[in-house]
Amino acid sequence: MDQTTTEDAADLLMAVRGGGAPLASLGAAAPKTEAEAWAIQREVLRRLGGRIGGYKCSAPPGRPHTAAILAASGLMPGPAPWPVPKGTRIGIETEIAFRFARGLPPRAAPYAEAEVLAAVDGCFPAIEMVMSRYASPVGLPPWEAMADNVAHAGLVLGADVPGWRDCDLAGLTVRQTCGGTVQVEKAGGNPSGGPVPPLVWLANHLPSVGLQLEAGQVVTTGSCTGLLWVEGHQRVTGGFLGFGEVVVDLV
Repeated sequence: MDQTTTEDAADLLMAVRGGGAPLASLGAAAPKTEAEAWAIQREVLRRLGGRIGGYKCSAPPGRPHTAAILAASGLMPGPAPWPVPKGTRIGIETEIAFRFARGLPPRAAPYAEAEVLAAVDGCFPAIEMVMSRYASPVGLPPWEAMADNVAHAGLVLGADVPGWRDCDLAGLTVRQTCGGTVQVEKAGGNPSGGPVPPLVWLANHLPSVGLQLEAGQVVTTGSCTGLLWVEGHQRVTGGFLGFGEVVVDLV
């Protein structure tokens, strides 16, 4: 993909972000490789005047692994208000996220799990806010979904959990409510088998696309609830038994 095609894809995605109609696809501007998808993400972020605040990632066994940039401007501590325009819905997912105390620069040998976790200084529940720039994101080719940051809209962060290193992060019971109604309550649910495998994968994968984890960045590791679409003017809570919760007020 040349720079012109990257810019064409960014033009289309930025038009939707500016209030235009959702896209059927990127058409001729669609990325054909992962590197092209990352180039589109970075061009959109440049146009938004933003900086990288972290990443979302998923590494399900036997299925494509994916990741996307989180704009720093879209990271906010809970409880937080989130606007939902009348007549629309927002997607919500409860997840486990990590914050890095130091970066993990490229090197020849892969980082082991213990090395990745040693670079982390915080772990907490989070709610990812989801809004695709496509009219029908289900079934999109993986690189085309990645070009749109895998439908990322923002991430609301819970409080750091003391003693998280001693928790069974993969087996925590997740609970998500909306408008006072329980939507999901179950043990586990992360598509990668837990939050640590995708974190380790991301740390080792980012250098292959010219990026790396940096100090202060946040990584969220995949939905434990599945994606649920809800309307505005209600309160959403998401969290894990014994691990805290996050509150988002949809306005």
